[in-house]
Amino acid sequence: MASKEKRPCPECDGVMRQEERDDVLTYKGREKVIRSFGWWCAECGEGILDGEALAKSEKAFVELKSEVDEVLTSSQVAEVRQKLGLSQREAGKVLGGGPRSFQKYEAGAQPVSTPMSNLLRLLANDPGRLRELQEPLKKA
Repeated sequence: MASKEKRPCPECDGVMRQEERDDVLTYKGREKVIRSFGWWCAECGEGILDGEALAKSEKAFVELKSEVDEVLTSSQVAEVRQKLGLSQREAGKVLGGGPRSFQKYEAGAQPVSTPMSNLLRLLANDPGRLRELQEPLKKA
């Protein structure tokens, strides 16, 4: 549903209206299409998203990036962390990335790096190896 409000497009000075449209996300030649409510230019197709629509678009982009880069998705990260019996804060301390890194990975706000994805895959296959990483922290 389009609104009657208008605003000038920052790209081409065309007319922008608030409406729902397909938004094409692109990463390394791969595309993902999502529906987004935002300001859309009738002339050049430029879109401006904010609030919930922007958060949804950013999360979808992180998911696309994870698929293309072949790293764990946000739900897979959460699954492995829970399998290891770690809180998000503990996982960040033991595995690296800092106290909020796993919160960001699992919320889809930040993509997982290839090295972190590889580490989590290894630990998912052999959870007993986690103790080797925890031992130095207990001595400190």
